Order: sequence, then C-alpha cells, then structure tokens
Amino acid sequence: MLLLAVFVASTFSQVKKTKDSKDNYSKIELSFNLGYSRPLLEAYGNNVTINSAEDQLFIDGKRLIDSDNFGTNTGYGVQTYLKYSLMKRGRVKALLNLGYNILKGNYPGPSDYDIGVRIQSFSVGIGSEVNPLGHNYAVYPAVFGLMRMNFMGGETYHKAGLDFFKVTPRYGYTAGFKMYFRVKNTIDMFAGYSYTYDNAWGKQTGDNEVTTDRTIVFRDEKSSSNGLTANRRVAYWGLYLGMNFFFK
Repeated sequence: MLLLAVFVASTFSQVKKTKDSKDNYSKIELSFNLGYSRPLLEAYGNNVTINSAEDQLFIDGKRLIDSDNFGTNTGYGVQTYLKYSLMKRGRVKALLNLGYNILKGNYPGPSDYDIGVRIQSFSVGIGSEVNPLGHNYAVYPAVFGLMRMNFMGGETYHKAGLDFFKVTPRYGYTAGFKMYFRVKNTIDMFAGYSYTYDNAWGKQTGDNEVTTDRTIVFRDEKSSSNGLTANRRVAYWGLYLGMNFFFK
C-alpha cells in the first residue's frame, strides 16, 4: 500500500507539472491557417456569360459594376493571428489578424479560354479568443470574434483581365470556433469554422465616382441612379486547418 501511495503521488505530480508547464511559456502565440471559403448572399452567383466580341463579361445579364451578384461560387483564404493571453492559462486572448481571402467563379468560355470573376479582400483586424478550458489540455475548444478593415477589389477575366474594381476599404467582422489538438508542448494543430461579412459597414453607392474604360468603382450600396437593385453583401463561411505556436 505504501508503494502504491508513493506511485500515485509521483504520477500526479508529473501530470500536474506537465499541465502547469505551459504557464511558464510566453503569453505570445502565433497562428497560421489555410481554408476553403463558400460565398453567401450577393457574393454567390453562377450565371456568367461573355459577349460576342469577347471583351465584356456579364453576370445575370449585367456588367460587374452593377450586377445583382458577384458570380462567385468558391474560394480560399489564408489567415495569420498574433495572440496575447490576458488571463491565466490562456482562457482569454487578444488577437491581431492579417488575412487574405479570394472568392471566385470560373466557367468554360469560348476559344478554349475560361471566363470568370474574382473578388479579393486583404484584411487587418482586432478581436479576442475565448478558451473555456484554457490551453493546458491535449484537446480544447475555442470561440473567437474579430472586427476587420478590408481592402476589397476584384475583376472579370477572359484570357486577361476585363473589368477591374478600384480597391476600396470596407469594414466587417468574422466569428467562429476552433478545436485545438496538442502536438507537442509548443505546437498545436487546429480545425475550425468561421462566418465572415466583409462589407457590413462602409458600403458606398459610387454615384459620383469617375470610372475609366476598364477600372470601375466598387458599388455595393443601392441608389436610385447607380444601377443596383439591392445592396451587394460580400459574405462567406469557411472551413480551415492550421498550426498554433507557443513561445518560451
């Protein structure tokens, strides 16, 4: 019995030391993830055609500048997060985010060249992540939210670019959840889901902006004169895989 008691006490102390050892690391973490994006709302569309002269693309019969949707149906994104733990064992963390996402629709075109649309966002954001169990377990969940400034642009193409959106800033948000899996003391893998709305705020009618032959304004708020029948919301959900690094 004495030997059993000594063994149990020794084992418990080792487990506790392993769990608590993460608290000796820096409060700073760095994450990277790559994922699949699925367009929603007016970002989604699949009726893209080209005129007989092969110099203009149409989405549901309208050019990109005033189309009812953006004609995209798939995409991908790359995200980087710098984290700082605000509470013991990382239960709450501040986030700084840099990211890129592209939504695209690619369709068979004439002359063996595809036609298509791309909508791109380069983003910077701040937010927080909540780990209810902390980060001292082999498997642990998290939820997160971000407010982001997005530099949005895009184009239609056939052989080369046709119409190009002038890059303009918009404001939006991202929210989702992750499941982390311990690889070693300083590295976690994770999988997750997110919902993103890139132009929730700051939409513009573009009524007074001048366009050139191929560069067009990014109109996303309807008006009586800009050709839009409704606001064009750029939203999408994403599934992703990534790695999280702790620093000593």
